[in-house]
Parts: sequence; structure tokens; C-alpha cells
Amino acid sequence: MKKNFLIVFLGLLFLLPLAGCGANKSSYPEARLKDALLEICRKEYGIEKIDVKIVGNTIGVYLPLEKLFAADDFKNAVETGKIRNLETLFEPSPEALEKVEDVLFSISRVILSTDKPLDFYVLQATDITKTGLELVLTGYVNDVKRVRVWDISRNEYRKRVIHEMRLNRAVVWHRPVRQFFEDMEVLHPDEIRKKYFRTSPSAEMDTKTYLDHLIGVPMKYWDSTWDILKINSVPLQKDQILIYTKVRPKSLEELLGPKHDLEYLFILELRGEKWNISKIIPFQYVDDHGTPREIDFPHDLPIEKVMQNPEEEFDIAEVKLGPFLAKQLTRRVQGMASADERIQNTFRDIKLEFTYHEDSEKPFFSLDLETILRDFNHYQQNSIALHEDMIYFLNMASREFVTVLRSYSFSDYQYLSLNLVQEPAPHILGRDDLELFRRGKLELISLLSVPKV
Repeated sequence: MKKNFLIVFLGLLFLLPLAGCGANKSSYPEARLKDALLEICRKEYGIEKIDVKIVGNTIGVYLPLEKLFAADDFKNAVETGKIRNLETLFEPSPEALEKVEDVLFSISRVILSTDKPLDFYVLQATDITKTGLELVLTGYVNDVKRVRVWDISRNEYRKRVIHEMRLNRAVVWHRPVRQFFEDMEVLHPDEIRKKYFRTSPSAEMDTKTYLDHLIGVPMKYWDSTWDILKINSVPLQKDQILIYTKVRPKSLEELLGPKHDLEYLFILELRGEKWNISKIIPFQYVDDHGTPREIDFPHDLPIEKVMQNPEEEFDIAEVKLGPFLAKQLTRRVQGMASADERIQNTFRDIKLEFTYHEDSEKPFFSLDLETILRDFNHYQQNSIALHEDMIYFLNMASREFVTVLRSYSFSDYQYLSLNLVQEPAPHILGRDDLELFRRGKLELISLLSVPKV
């Protein structure tokens, strides 16, 4: 497979709007929307391990993957020269592509056929085994509907989907804890102790007693399966992580009754390039009479923080249209700049970002621009904004800005603030002036001549 991951991935999005045809609004009522999506993925595609959250107007789907990328060992692949560029480095595995496609179809079916008002969908496909890297797709539901009826082109639809690659820190931190419980199912206690704990039992304490105390229940009640019900984390120090975990071993029903959950705090330390378990603190222990007891925790552990404000592997926030459009505009203008020959020949190191300032008394957008013009030292004017090449770029960016917002009928902003790093004050482009500019009634340079505060 020679295609860039994102090209292939976005190619799948073209199929997304075709799904759900023929269904009606009552096919997936709000009350069973989440269960319906889980059921579709499980029954029709055999995908068991997904999670679904609905926050306000946004539906999020978490797809954990054992192998997201075709490269097994990134570091070795680069060092040995097997990977020559980033495109092939982040090439997806065929299995990952198939699962992503299946989940996209499933999402489209429910969002187009539910009575729950949804404005956005988010798909988070995460490599949980190797890298902790994830691809996050965010789309506007109305764009899905519009492309189905050819109100917008497929190429335009592709530009409207925000795709991001980022590191999921929680996945990286949680991996040693997940591996610990997997090993508890298959390894002998002596192997568990040697693999995870540098200290040895004292002369009076054999390995069995040592681990009984460590786990908080006698070894005879250990089960062949440890179901992780909840796991979250917070940083303690630069090289320390505190992780809270709730698990359910079935065999504890004999001792403590059905559905009894065990809780633990794990402390991880960074050794070299890997996170390793340095300490396990159980919430419980069983006394000599077989009665479960709770442990008193050290006061310096931020237990409340890890319980109430943790980092989670799947954490979805409600998506708002203003910030969504700002991200979309950033990607659009970045793509336009990189493809424009004149800009590539006249600019160096373009860094740009649109931001939507919703909390302002008068909501507005800003464009922060940091760049270097190759011949600016030979330019006689004081303002870099009036350089002919900068005017060319700002014309392109401003026109894309006002065109995209008009296509979304988004008017909840007062102006666009152009913030050039070399300028002492921003250039303020009012919404009405931008519309006149779009219609060819005003020249952009007339709005840039006098910077306003």
C-alpha cells in the first residue's frame, strides 16, 4: 500500500454520506442511540471494543486498535532506512482501515436516522499497543446531509472534515497497568514478582503472601479474567504518574458477593523511555476473619484529583461551530498556502492559526500569522501588511474566511482580527466590510492601510 494515510482515510469519508439511505428518523431513537451503535458494530462488523459518548450536540466514538499503522517498529524502521518519508511511516494497516471504514458507516447510519439532534460526530481511532498515536476525525452532521443531495461537492466535503493526529498520553500511561492485569491471568506469581517488583519477599513472607498483600485479596480468589471497568490518571511529578483502576474478577463472588469491584492506585515512574509500575496501593484487604476492609491512604496522594479531574483515554467535549470553523479555516489556508507557487517562492516558515473568541463581549475571529518574506529587507514601506506579496496572501486568506463562513450561514462574529507578528497592532476587518470585499466592492488594501486597536 503506497498511499498516504490521510488520503486513504479521507477517501473513506466519501462513502460515509451514502450510508443510512432509506432509513427514517425513528430508526434509532435517542433513548437507544448509543446501544444501537454498539450493536451495529458488534453484530455486523464483529467490532467489540468501542465506546460511545454523547455530550450535548456531539456523538463521539472511541475505536481502540491493536495496530493502527503498518510499520511495526517506528524507531527501527527509520534507523534502518526501511521508511524513507512520513507518508509511508504513517501508512495504515489494512485491518485498521477496514475497521475505520466499518465504524464510519455505522456512525453515518445512526446520525442520519435518529430523532436526537446532533450537530457533530467525532471518531477517535487510537493505537493502544505500539505508539499511543490516534487519528481524530470531526465532522459536521449538516455537511453529511448536504453532500448526500449534492448541495456541496465531495471535494468540498473533504475540506470540511477536520482530521488530526495526536498522542493520547493516557493510553501510553495506562499500558503498563493493562499489561499487569493481563499477566495476572497467565503468569505464575514468581514471574509476576520478578517482572514488576524489584524487591523480594522477606524471609518471613513467601511470594504468595507478598502478592496477597499487594493485591489486597488472597491469591486463591484471583480469577482467570480481570475486567477493567475504569482507568484514569493524573501526573504527580515530571516522571511520575498516578493511575486509578477499578477491576472486577469474577471469582470474588464467592468471598464478597456478586459484582464486587476492586480498586487500586498505581504509581508509575519513567525509567529510560518506558513507564514502569513502581507501587501498587489497593483500596481494600481481607482480614484474618475474611472480612473486607478499606485501607487508609497517605495524605500526600492526590486521590480526589485522579477521581474527579483525570486524564482519560476517551474524553469527548461538545463541539461548537465557531471553534470548528476556526480549525477548518486553519487547515484550508495552510493547504492553499502550501500549494500556491507564488507563496512558496516569496514566504518562508509560514505559521498561521485562526481562533474563534466566543467569550469576548463581541465574538470575533483572529488570524495569527508569523512568517518571513524573502525580500522584505529590500522593501521600503514600514508595514509588512502592505507588501505586495503579503497583500496577495491576505487576499487569499480573507476571501477563504468570508466565503466559508457565508457557506455555513455563520454570522455570530463582529470582525476578523489580523495579527501579524511584525505589526504593533492588529488590523481589524469588520464583518460588513468583509462581505463588501467578497463581492468585489472593496479592496482589501484599503482595510489594511491604517492598523486599528
